[in-house]
Amino acid sequence: MDTVTYREILSRLTPDAAGVSLQVFDSVTSTNDLLREAAERNAPEFTVFAAKQQTAGKGRQGRQFYSPPQTGLYLSILFRPQIAPAETLALTPMAAVAAADAVERCTGKQVQIKWVNDLLLGGRKICGILAESQFSDAETLDYVIVGIGINLLEPPQGFPPEIRDIAGAVYPAEANAETAFTDCAAALISALMREYRGLPQKHYLTGYRSRLCMLGKTVTVCENGTERQAQAIAVDDDLRLLVRYADGTEQWRSTGEIRIRL
Repeated sequence: MDTVTYREILSRLTPDAAGVSLQVFDSVTSTNDLLREAAERNAPEFTVFAAKQQTAGKGRQGRQFYSPPQTGLYLSILFRPQIAPAETLALTPMAAVAAADAVERCTGKQVQIKWVNDLLLGGRKICGILAESQFSDAETLDYVIVGIGINLLEPPQGFPPEIRDIAGAVYPAEANAETAFTDCAAALISALMREYRGLPQKHYLTGYRSRLCMLGKTVTVCENGTERQAQAIAVDDDLRLLVRYADGTEQWRSTGEIRIRL
């Protein structure tokens, strides 16, 4: 464990982060996988693993999450909420709001959210979020692990070709990587804990809606190999997106059903 960075992060945590148990690593396979092993060994709620590199980072839908050394923050937090299984979906937008808040506090720059949970800075994606739940049975939630990866700096060799046109970084190239990691980790942990405590009241919704970048704009609804132009109208409390097609028909779309492209 990186004890120097660990102490620096602890010194920057706000009172919101009371109860956090933190470990910091130079490199791991995957913070989500490592934390799942700890959860199965009865690690307490609010255990946090943060790393400066992942060799097998995980993205959504089984994709790999690009996690090079010394340029990103890769962090996973363990929650054991007393909620219904369906309510775990709220943890992803909650985490998006927390990550946006952390970046804004560290940089003073405005972060936008593209439905459902893509964080954009200057029109480029800077963050990935993966929530993984464990159930004893269909009605019993054991725990949820929320993993967040933030591109702090652009890698010296640049982003890989497959994401080069869409990926961005939080800090300029000349920023100090250690300071960026420490500051952003502390801000993120504090924001996550603050938003989590407000989860029953859906405190995150205000911050989520205020950062949405696409409402009132034309989007492309991609589904089952077809594409249709529509206008993004609103997002409800369950994060469903209301779109209006050219023929005037309106439709609420749920996360997981479609892709939205500006």
